Amino acid sequence: MRLILFLFSILPLKLGKALIRQTMRIFPITFLDSYKTTLININICFKHLSVAEKELLARNSLIESICGLYETFYALSRSTKTISKNIKRIDNKYLLASNTRANNGLIISGIHNRSVDVALQWVNGQAPTVGLYKPPKIKLLDVYVKKHREQNNNKVFTTSFKGVKELFKAINKNEIVIMASDQVPKDGMGEYAKFFNREAYTTTLITSLANKTGKPLIYIALLGTKDNEIKIVFKDAPEIKTVESMNSTMAEIIKINPQDYSWEYKRFKKPPKGIENPYRN
Repeated sequence: MRLILFLFSILPLKLGKALIRQTMRIFPITFLDSYKTTLININICFKHLSVAEKELLARNSLIESICGLYETFYALSRSTKTISKNIKRIDNKYLLASNTRANNGLIISGIHNRSVDVALQWVNGQAPTVGLYKPPKIKLLDVYVKKHREQNNNKVFTTSFKGVKELFKAINKNEIVIMASDQVPKDGMGEYAKFFNREAYTTTLITSLANKTGKPLIYIALLGTKDNEIKIVFKDAPEIKTVESMNSTMAEIIKINPQDYSWEYKRFKKPPKGIENPYRN
């Protein structure tokens, strides 16, 4: 499996993404369902943009998501040392460093900006973590991804009630836990909160962990730069940790480079009662 992923990302990271962008700019991607979903989300979240600006952002976002997939293949087939060499800047690294040195537990909330695996592998190279993940549908790939993510004493569990229990166990033992917080949770595991001024069904796990344990919470995202490099950004959580403040903080990070976010995900697919699902034709 590692060889297959390596072959799919055989070019150096920067060159591979440059080639993808050049190719995709002449590819008619507007007929793709992922483009249509992306445009729906951008229409919801960036109402102030003109039609042309929204369409351009949707196109650029989908291209960067494809680049993010290349980054994922690259991360899953390379060493942590190689990945670290490709990250050119870390903003607010002290948030991770100081909390790691304190050895009193830490909660890291991620968002789907570019490749989650690049950011995760870099963090796991700094200190062991315990996290949740959604298993790939292909069994062989699932086995490989889990093994890869569990290198260097890291642990991952599937997103389930059992996995949630493992997170609580880990944080109570002063370990570092990490998970993405911008996916639509299962029924009963979330609540509605504004995300870009629209009600979105949002996980309560991260804020519950922080409030029940009193452990610090920080946010992480992977961003592209103007010179086709990548950087990691950390952001401290507001003092009052609620689902609303979590969504607001994630939105602030996304607004730095809106095209880096995975807008092709149906974030608003569970609307409140009486509100129409925006993805239905």
